[in-house]
Amino acid sequence: MADAVVSLTIDGTSVAVQPGATVLDAVNQLGLPLPQLCKDPDRPALGACRTCLVKVEGMRGFPASCHLPARDGMIVSTNDPELVRIRRGVLDLTCGMATPAFDRPGFGQLSDACARLGFFQRRHMPWRHVPVDDTKSFFILDRDACILCGRCTVACDDVQQIGAIALLGRSNSTKVGVFGDDSLASSVCTSCGQCVAACPTGAIRPKEAPSPFMREVETTCPYCGVGCGIRLRVRADGRLALMADDVPTNRSSLGMLCVKGRFGTGFVHAADRIIHPMVRRDGRWHQVSWDEALDTAADGLARHRGRFGALASAKATNEEGYIVQKFVRAVMGTNNIDHCARLCHSPSVVAMLRSLGSGATSNSYDDYEEAGCLMVVGSDPSSNHPVIAVRLRRAVSRGARLIVINPKRIELCDQADLWLRQRPGTDVTLFNAMARVIVDEGLANLEFVRHRTEGLEAWRESLEPYTLQFAEQVTGVPQEQIAQAARWYARPAFAGSCLMWGMGITQHTNGTANVHALVNLSLVAGQMGFPGSGISPLRGQNNVQGCCDAGCLPAHLPGYQGYSPETLNAFEAVWGIRPPDNAGMALTDMIEACLDGSIRAMYMVGENPLLTEPDLHHATRALSNLDCLVVQELFLHETAELAHVFLPTAAFAEKEGTFTNSERRVQRVRKALDPPGEARPDWWITSELARRIADKLGLPGAGFHYTHSAEIFDEMARLVPFLGGISHERLDREGGIQWPCPTSDHPGTRFLFAESFPIGKAKFVPVAQTAEAAELPDHDYPFLLNTGRILYHWHGGTLTRRVQGLLELAPRLEVAINPEDARRLGIEEGTPIRLISRRGELIGFAQPTDAVRPGEIFIPFVKLAESGANILTNSAFDPFAKIPEYKVCAIRIERVGA
Repeated sequence: MADAVVSLTIDGTSVAVQPGATVLDAVNQLGLPLPQLCKDPDRPALGACRTCLVKVEGMRGFPASCHLPARDGMIVSTNDPELVRIRRGVLDLTCGMATPAFDRPGFGQLSDACARLGFFQRRHMPWRHVPVDDTKSFFILDRDACILCGRCTVACDDVQQIGAIALLGRSNSTKVGVFGDDSLASSVCTSCGQCVAACPTGAIRPKEAPSPFMREVETTCPYCGVGCGIRLRVRADGRLALMADDVPTNRSSLGMLCVKGRFGTGFVHAADRIIHPMVRRDGRWHQVSWDEALDTAADGLARHRGRFGALASAKATNEEGYIVQKFVRAVMGTNNIDHCARLCHSPSVVAMLRSLGSGATSNSYDDYEEAGCLMVVGSDPSSNHPVIAVRLRRAVSRGARLIVINPKRIELCDQADLWLRQRPGTDVTLFNAMARVIVDEGLANLEFVRHRTEGLEAWRESLEPYTLQFAEQVTGVPQEQIAQAARWYARPAFAGSCLMWGMGITQHTNGTANVHALVNLSLVAGQMGFPGSGISPLRGQNNVQGCCDAGCLPAHLPGYQGYSPETLNAFEAVWGIRPPDNAGMALTDMIEACLDGSIRAMYMVGENPLLTEPDLHHATRALSNLDCLVVQELFLHETAELAHVFLPTAAFAEKEGTFTNSERRVQRVRKALDPPGEARPDWWITSELARRIADKLGLPGAGFHYTHSAEIFDEMARLVPFLGGISHERLDREGGIQWPCPTSDHPGTRFLFAESFPIGKAKFVPVAQTAEAAELPDHDYPFLLNTGRILYHWHGGTLTRRVQGLLELAPRLEVAINPEDARRLGIEEGTPIRLISRRGELIGFAQPTDAVRPGEIFIPFVKLAESGANILTNSAFDPFAKIPEYKVCAIRIERVGA
């Protein structure tokens, strides 16, 4: 039985709070204007400012309400005359620390508190004058406005677990600063802005001048798959404010944001955004009406109904992904529909569906913090998923073991208990050797294996060659480290083990085998189906999970349903037309089909394959061969430049819908702005196009007459059992919900496989180490190239390159090269160098670092030079998932001008 609430009276008003709440919690619940300068809403009380003092009947003195537990029957006053006098004196002294105060715009909570008490005294303490530090792109540090409350240092150290700033000095020389008393730009600060959000005075504040806000809108971040909640402020001039706030109640972000989520939404106002439909005639773009653009697109696509393919967007909403695949199947009569998951986590989906019956993350973010062991494989969360990295650092601080498996040294290696640095492409050998340790040393969870899995004996026999000695020889990892990692993972000190991986595992010609080997490892250890355990393919884009769920895959209908007669009947009953019953082409197959003529028309929504495909020269030749290319986007990017019709779409802040994050949490996306010009939401554009083509082809039951995205979600939920209990209305009322959620009274599912697997028993799938990669270094191309993401840019950079502050933080293409190689080649830091593969070349700037080993090179695949990284990469692909091998190719290096 739940504990009874605590009832108390504050300023004559009764209020009830939960046991354990403070008097300040009760005051805030009533919305009373009580100053609380040192109390961050999301953190424990510091009790330093003494401005939240209250008077409690029967209690001596004036206690600080932030530290005072609420007790039943308390009678509290926040405005007793003597109390107000004391508070005024405290604020007066506080103001003496911040000079000048009230003529400074946006002086935050301190200014508000003083104004309510009716005084605007200015003090000047010249010995505290310190020059403003404006070395960061998005915010400044103005110590003259600082009251030394410590909220910023707590936000940086305790919340984000970064520790870039601290209180330096003693007595009246105390100030906020960084190591060595240098500038913010010289520190380990990641520009996450947590300190800016915490500061009560504006001492750390955005560079953007304060502007009145018309409204605030809670929505979901448009960047990575973490799915952080953000609060957008709409300025009086109709633009988004520079800084978005976190939504502390969002269970994904836990009241944190990274630099992109907090400061990176300005791309919606980019000067080069296309806001009118366009048609290409005689090699030139012409602005046209929506009717003309849609009719031209419909004519071109309808002519090639049998030779057609489409790409949906993992940046768009679930509703928009659902509409695109429905259009492709119901109107264009094909299952040739795919999206960027093909290029990042298709091996995860393929392997997990076969082994477990589900391709989704099995656990929740909360499980990372509860786990006794965390194993991070082929992923750099600090760059790709910063808020998840914070959770991992929290877990380590609470005693969890952290194992990092990555050829490249990443930031988490500094916190890791063990770092396994395998040779690229040798992952199957490493994981099979770990599994053999678990089996040979009796560490397997035999009860789990006997009752919930099958195929153990054949798999166990397949491990025979993978001795520790053999694994060390192949992978380069000392056998003692391999054995230790296996032991810690199989038998964590407490709770369970969480295994997470990224594209360092999947973007290989043996990517599906890599994932199978990881899943086998989790199965033999029994590390799934309970709190603090699970497996997590960390999603790169904001709605990769949702786009897969919605059916934007060639081999699966929405909800990962196959093409059985029963399933096709169900879709036909809703759509009024039967979907095709054969699997369609994957994206990599479509590119080849453009060359041989089996695809003559394509429809691309929010994707830019001429930046993300491997061997970009080859991809360009393929798409240039199309008779009709329709691109639906925000910007005229590399692929759009080849299009015949351009359809301008609304950005995330300009439409309603849902995203689904990496932990299967469906969350609302809400409209904060009207789309500029004639831009429209993707679902509206696709529906209009579908109706026109259906009319031209005389198709029955097109079913694209929607008035709101909520109607689309309801239709999808009727056809996808694990979404059956979710709706926009319920999400607005309750917040994000994790699927499976089959009924309207179901609470959602924190972790999968608690009692069973969708396929009954999970399957051990034997896998063997084949060739390390399709292309390895040789005499002519002696270096091995690896690619990935960096913190300050996202994906190919189509969005982040249009945010000036992010571009300032990472303005050029830096090439990570081992110092030993740099010395041998006569290359210094910042030296322009040319990277050449068998497919193309690009120019970057050398960054000698021991993060990569001798003979290895790392570059981000964001386009920061004339060409993106994929001008170099190899188009060889995994035969099962059809994912290209982005992670390994051979290159040579030349000094520019040498």
